[in-house]
Amino acid sequence: MKLFNNLRIQREIKKYQDKEVRKNEENSRKKIRLLWIFLIIVGFIVAYYNNFSWNVIIGILIVFFIFLIFDLFLGNYRLKKDILMYERSQNVRDSKIVQNIEYKVEQKRDVITHIILKNTEGYDVKIWSMGRSNSMMIGKNSRIKVDIDLSNTAYPFLISKQHAILNKADKGWYIEDLGSKNGTGIKKYSDNRKIKIGNAPVKVQSGDIIYIATTELLLK
Repeated sequence: MKLFNNLRIQREIKKYQDKEVRKNEENSRKKIRLLWIFLIIVGFIVAYYNNFSWNVIIGILIVFFIFLIFDLFLGNYRLKKDILMYERSQNVRDSKIVQNIEYKVEQKRDVITHIILKNTEGYDVKIWSMGRSNSMMIGKNSRIKVDIDLSNTAYPFLISKQHAILNKADKGWYIEDLGSKNGTGIKKYSDNRKIKIGNAPVKVQSGDIIYIATTELLLK
């Protein structure tokens, strides 16, 4: 998944760079064509009013030749200047593109639709749908019914009746430990970082793994 995201970011950056280069090249060609057309018209007008004398025509050709050399030097200078400015601004542009793509990816990861119970071999054992719920209680069914019942897991004696709770907020889902005996933790998908849940709610995203004692719950 990370490799795919990196390739997509590089593709978006390359597409943006090619678009900018094509736009600059087209604008430069338009300006040069208009300028040459203007100079040719002026040259013909001057030659016409001087009865197309050779001296005037040679003078015009010399002026055109000088202008051509000047235009080549000026174009080379502008190209170097544009390349320098482009390189200076490229990091900023790339950074904005990367931030925009990463922001969209993060928004998608904030959407959690399923909770998947994993066994010790990594296989899916049971799947719960989030549906339209704004809160999901995790524990074991007793007098108070829970949404994610882990009574039939490998080590149910390690799980409290009301172990943890998932709550939905404006910016995604948050998990909170409810004073369980054996604790709650998460493993972040983004960097494989493991976090032990304290008294404060912790944000979770799609791809993260919740540890209810030793039981694994994958968020999707």
